[in-house]
Amino acid sequence: MVKYDILLAEDDDSIRLVLSKALSRAGHSVKATDNAQTLHKWAISGVGDIILTDVMMGGREVFDDLPEIMDARPEMPVIVISANNTVNTALKSGSHKVFEYIPKPFDLADVTEAVSRAGQSVNPRRNRISAELGKLPMIGRSAAMQPIYRAVSRFAAGDLPVLISGAVGTGKDVVAQLLHDGGTRKEKPFLRTTDFSNLSLTLQKVNGGDIYIDEVAELSSQQQDALLAFMTECELIEASNRPRVLSATRKDLRKLSEEGQFRDDLFYRINVAEIRLPLLSAREDDVIELAEYFLTQEAGGVTRRFQSEALELLKRHQWVGNVRELENLVRRLAVLYSDDLITATMLSEELSKDVANNREAGAEYELTKMLASVCRTLLANVKADDTDTPHQIALSWVERPLIEEALRITGGNKAKAADIMGIHRNTLRTKIKSLEIE
Repeated sequence: MVKYDILLAEDDDSIRLVLSKALSRAGHSVKATDNAQTLHKWAISGVGDIILTDVMMGGREVFDDLPEIMDARPEMPVIVISANNTVNTALKSGSHKVFEYIPKPFDLADVTEAVSRAGQSVNPRRNRISAELGKLPMIGRSAAMQPIYRAVSRFAAGDLPVLISGAVGTGKDVVAQLLHDGGTRKEKPFLRTTDFSNLSLTLQKVNGGDIYIDEVAELSSQQQDALLAFMTECELIEASNRPRVLSATRKDLRKLSEEGQFRDDLFYRINVAEIRLPLLSAREDDVIELAEYFLTQEAGGVTRRFQSEALELLKRHQWVGNVRELENLVRRLAVLYSDDLITATMLSEELSKDVANNREAGAEYELTKMLASVCRTLLANVKADDTDTPHQIALSWVERPLIEEALRITGGNKAKAADIMGIHRNTLRTKIKSLEIE
């Protein structure tokens, strides 16, 4: 194993000691300090091979010193560790050409492996994420979000197609926008489309930018063919002007491709890099921060807050619709109640409505699944000598109970039953006769 001279900057004495010992045991030499100024002086003077540094030390961000260090030591990899585990930190790490961003708490093995990779690297990472992206909303400091921030930091400035997977409401659109605005394509188009039928027109519209496909699993076979042709054509374009494909899905594309419902060759082309978004239920620590952020956005400058009991309710709730469900709930609360304080009572009332709606939606979903299953069975058993077509049979299944129910609730009044169903009474009479409804 190659040994390196590490410049370690960390103002927490215990963490600095632990890191120094771990790196020394790995065979590296460590020069440690508790402030950014000393780190800056050492690096500028030519000392060290690799920088390992905390972000905040003595109220000062190390990012303030990195530009000058990078100018003086362009070949020197920088590894950042931080307890401020937000997307802003990850994005700033990318914009300052940081080799690796490691959130606290960390495993020592992650740090030593990062040092090893950094030493083998000739140049620091090429990610050049715009500093303005720190203003974009991607809220949360939970452990579940740290891999997402690191992936955004790594992939934003790259050329690889990225597949963003996650359940409804987890923030796939936000990640796609971050990937675009965080890379070298940020001044070029961000084109949302599923139409690739005119290859030259699509290339003209995207003009070397990013194409975003929301729910790529829903593409028809013809659209999949066209997308594959588009991506094949893009490979012939020089890298500096080659468009990138960002796609999102809530479904298991690998399973769909194995079942023949999605082209496997297309799957492997769009899934070169993948970002898997966690459910909100895996981000319990982020719920309050997200809720307070959404409330602030809706408050229009007025100070509004949640009652502590309301915050506990938010943490205990099962967010089936993930971040989108939470955002919609908070926006509704902000509109319905003018009070500065959102109480647990207000929240409970709105949550109970959502539970009822979810129950109804669940019943509708089960009914849809059952109907789809019955229709599959019907179509699978079509025979050449059948008198009625599958279409006629399926319609009769629906028409009979519909007419019988309309007649029941109108007391057998055919005119009223026809009005309820929105058909002419003569049509109803004909249907009653053909379906032999008594």
